[in-house]
Amino acid sequence: MGKSKSSTMYWLFGGIILTITGLLAFTNLEEWYVISILGRTAGYPFGGEGPTAYYYKTPELYALVSLTWGLIFTGTFAFTLVTIIKKKKERMVAAFGTTVFLLAVLFIHGLIE
Repeated sequence: MGKSKSSTMYWLFGGIILTITGLLAFTNLEEWYVISILGRTAGYPFGGEGPTAYYYKTPELYALVSLTWGLIFTGTFAFTLVTIIKKKKERMVAAFGTTVFLLAVLFIHGLIE
């Protein structure tokens, strides 16, 4: 019975990590695409209007930051996916820790003016 619970937790954590990293990768890469490729900048507070994070200074900087975060979360997503496929429990702990760490850094990064 313990093996089944362990397996369920493994798949649950894997699913949670894939969902979080996948959504953040998609969101950031979509922002990069909209700003950098499509050139749609209306509605963004570029130029420092009010209290905004430093990367809202220019569309180019915002796009670069979005691309960077998108690639970081894509890498974490890929690592987690390989971990799930290979069924490496030790790596799942690393994937979970990395995801929590990246979420904290992303939050703090958004506070830097």
